[in-house]
Amino acid sequence: MKQSLFSQIVEKFFAPVVRKLTEVINGKKEQEALLYKTMLDEEYSPDLKWESTELQGSIVAAEVVSLDSSLPLKKRDAIAQAAGKLPKLGIKFRKDESDITQLNIMIATGATEEVVARRVLNDVPRAINGIEHRIEIMFQQALSTGLVLADAESTDTGIRANFGYLDENTFHCTAGAWGTGAEEPINDIQQLFDKAAENGEGIALVMLSKAYFDILRSSTAGKLLVANNNGQTVASIDTLGRPTPAQMLEAMEAEFSTPFRVVNSTFKIEHKDGTREVVRPWEQANVVALTSEKVGRLVYGRLAEETNPVADVTYEKSGSFILVSKYSDNDPLEEFTSAQALVLPVIDGGNSVYVLHADADNANFKLGLTTLAFGKPASSQTIDTHYDGEGSITASTSVEWATVRVSRDKVKVTVTENTGDARTGVVTITDGTTSVDVTINQE
Repeated sequence: MKQSLFSQIVEKFFAPVVRKLTEVINGKKEQEALLYKTMLDEEYSPDLKWESTELQGSIVAAEVVSLDSSLPLKKRDAIAQAAGKLPKLGIKFRKDESDITQLNIMIATGATEEVVARRVLNDVPRAINGIEHRIEIMFQQALSTGLVLADAESTDTGIRANFGYLDENTFHCTAGAWGTGAEEPINDIQQLFDKAAENGEGIALVMLSKAYFDILRSSTAGKLLVANNNGQTVASIDTLGRPTPAQMLEAMEAEFSTPFRVVNSTFKIEHKDGTREVVRPWEQANVVALTSEKVGRLVYGRLAEETNPVADVTYEKSGSFILVSKYSDNDPLEEFTSAQALVLPVIDGGNSVYVLHADADNANFKLGLTTLAFGKPASSQTIDTHYDGEGSITASTSVEWATVRVSRDKVKVTVTENTGDARTGVVTITDGTTSVDVTINQE
């Protein structure tokens, strides 16, 4: 690594640009857009480890005793901990020889220093925002599922963190899955409030995706709730239109005495092969009820380069934990802007988070398909199932030429090569006491 090819520009403008951008990112508008900014508290970890601690149990009420009696002993709740090493997040942008040549032409033809600086430092906002958005992706995954897959130092690996959401706090739909026409979304959500009350807790916030919020608005129960909240007399369901988002939110808050928040975030990610994809990190079908709007901590550590900086590399800090750097290299000639951080959003008190899977009902165990078709060569196919951690999924096959392997919510079916006539078999997949047969056909 060598110093920036535009070291005078970097020396003069790099620090002010990073400071100004950090102020904008931490401003009110951006905080509202990035949920982790308001729902997590920052915490420095000197040993580069994260830890989530919660009491596995609820606070018991004090008993009424006579003045001369001894205080009754209470069973001490067990403390459960989840812990791990902080992942390293990183992003890098490159200016190649043609970009560098264009910058040199700008300088030679009299472009102002400010104009050149904007071009030299135009990757800085993208680098900082890249780290911020990756944190938000992890946070929304974690909050909506209790699990997160965090980037590690290599793009081929990751760190999986489990924040201890409880099976008994996970629910299905009481009638039909949302969007089937048989859904009862108000009753479904009521399950979360009833369970929290049973545990001696109150719900402070309910969060759900825009896709499932729109299903709620279109449902008969949703329309009736809004109509009743507005004091309308309903002669026929057919006369009720779809309520506006504001009307639906107002009615839900009035019904449950709790605010509801709709999540509709999208982010663009780039894969190793250079292809880009737009992702929605919130698990779309999950409705999550929280006992507090502060759900945990953003745990961060100090990077090795911060205490042992590389010679000729220019560094600036954005906020508490993002380290931004500028440097160059030759063979070929390149200019780099990078940002890195040791950080993980940690959900505390996972045993006090209540989740509704709005895409599955209590009565039926559903698969994505019921028939698999294979060609003559040996090959494999995967069946997606609905799985929420309640018990375990098992699978078996009726024929010797097919084998099955279960991995959480995936069932992999593998067939051997067929050198004879077409053949048919059955794979049976079981969740608890409910089984579904999948027919497998091979040419």
